[in-house]
Amino acid sequence: MKERIQAKLSELNVSAREISMAALNQPDAIRNIVKKGHMPAIDRLDAIADHLGTTSDWLLGREKAIERTLPEVAGIPPEAFRRLPKTLPIYGSALGADLEYSDEHGIVVKVEQTEVHMSAPMDFMARPIGVTGRPDLYVVEVSGHSMEPRYDSGRRVLVDPRRAAGVGDDVVVQLRGPTFDGEEIRHVLIKQLVRRRPGVVVLRQFNPVVEFEVPNEQVSAVHRVMPWDEALGF
Repeated sequence: MKERIQAKLSELNVSAREISMAALNQPDAIRNIVKKGHMPAIDRLDAIADHLGTTSDWLLGREKAIERTLPEVAGIPPEAFRRLPKTLPIYGSALGADLEYSDEHGIVVKVEQTEVHMSAPMDFMARPIGVTGRPDLYVVEVSGHSMEPRYDSGRRVLVDPRRAAGVGDDVVVQLRGPTFDGEEIRHVLIKQLVRRRPGVVVLRQFNPVVEFEVPNEQVSAVHRVMPWDEALGF
């Protein structure tokens, strides 16, 4: 419980004294729990948990306790979500002009790309408790229809830049965008990773079903799409 209280204080960027005063009008209530090992009555713990944006069950580490977050993700039942601080950055997107790539037989195909604005998040959403310690994660809104029915336009996908993507994973491929003073990410491909071959990354989209090759020199990074149930610890 001490560790979970401290984690929530860190998430909210508030002091133990602030929450103690807000919840119980006593400056040392949380300090007595964390430093002295005092166990508060359940009504007092409920009040502290409420101001920390969680539940007393979760603070106590009970197996069936569910951390609170907001129901903003399609496909996850609402009862799996309750409130959490909105610290997960969402980057806005728009449908960009189609790109032309070749498939493995040399046939040119048109591929839908997404324009992103990575310079600053357009908004923040609730961060599932399972990824509390992952400040590198980010969210991109899907634009266009090339990944339907897997992802509809407007669907938010959670992107994990740390864990390497494997064959069959959905990925966000950041494309190089040269500027006068270096490089910036302006466009991405939200697709499925088929395989890597010398000099190219092979991707698949679903609407229409097309496999195509992207030359490595055009690729800045390949980031794995993390399923929301994984982020929630399901």
